[in-house]
Amino acid sequence: MSGRIKRFDFNGSSNIGAFCRVTDNWVLQGPSSETTTHGLTQIFEKEPIRTTIGQSTLIGILTAGNKNGLLVPHIVLDEELESLQKLGIPIVQLESKLTALGNLILTNDHAALVSTAFSKSEQKTISDALDVEVDASRIAESDLVGSFCVVTNKGLLAHKDVSEEELGWLGSFFSVETDIGTINCGVPYISIGLLVTLKAAAAGFETTGPELMRITEAFF
Repeated sequence: MSGRIKRFDFNGSSNIGAFCRVTDNWVLQGPSSETTTHGLTQIFEKEPIRTTIGQSTLIGILTAGNKNGLLVPHIVLDEELESLQKLGIPIVQLESKLTALGNLILTNDHAALVSTAFSKSEQKTISDALDVEVDASRIAESDLVGSFCVVTNKGLLAHKDVSEEELGWLGSFFSVETDIGTINCGVPYISIGLLVTLKAAAAGFETTGPELMRITEAFF
């Protein structure tokens, strides 16, 4: 296969997507042991930037981003913003009552699907920050579009309750191949246990062999 995938834990947790945010250009993570940071570096071949958001370690849940920009919630602290400047990309603070941006925004470098809970002005900010087309919609009758799927510029893996019709629409919208799967031995919320770039992936350490095969087929 063209990409490499490894099982990984973040400070002993298989919910690695809660604590990290990765793109093809950079890796963000919450504070961790040196062993955890070294593991991420080995998988993605980039030195992670360690930070918090609003003093929380839940980087993956609180942020959303692509190669064009990173969105952070209003709870971010000034000193945290300073550490994020090291990314070398625009950092945009979204002035919204919604803070779990990673659960509510699904994006690659071409498009972004966002929760219908965002206002029109917030959708415009998201579009400008990520430099992509934005569509506000629910999938599988849920606004948790960022929790239900993981997408790259090549593939998308979705929650098992996403319909065939929705899957087809997602593939067209993001211009990628799509598939249904689970993570961490049956968990349907894909993003909680999966980090993917075009070259590599980290899956929560409870992820089974068949799940790893489905991830490989979807992204590599």
